[in-house]
Amino acid sequence: MAPMKRLTLLYAAPVILAMASFAQCVMAMSADGKAFVAQFREAAARPGSAALADLAELPFLFEGRAHQRRAFIDKVVPALFTPRVRQCLQQARPQPEGARFVLWCKPYAFYLGPVRGRWRLIEFGVDVE
Repeated sequence: MAPMKRLTLLYAAPVILAMASFAQCVMAMSADGKAFVAQFREAAARPGSAALADLAELPFLFEGRAHQRRAFIDKVVPALFTPRVRQCLQQARPQPEGARFVLWCKPYAFYLGPVRGRWRLIEFGVDVE
């Protein structure tokens, strides 16, 4: 084998192994993430706010203030999770964004991701268009 080909193989092998390892981690993360999306959808389909609060990373930032569980239930859920948004969440396709998933339900984007080993509703964004 030519020296250049041997050198290429020496460098390519670790890269390929690293990529395979990364892909395996992403697949595991995606399986956990997909399970959480299903759990999040179930919580959004239920009336009330407690099930959603159980899945949120608290304190949850809303309108410039950090909200603990009671405020999340009383203020955040009624404002963000309208009947139309709750219905949309049942169909919204999770879009990968780094180690997180984003569910888009106009005008909101809900960011779901791992926090200290557990998947949570991390934050939301508003699409002003």
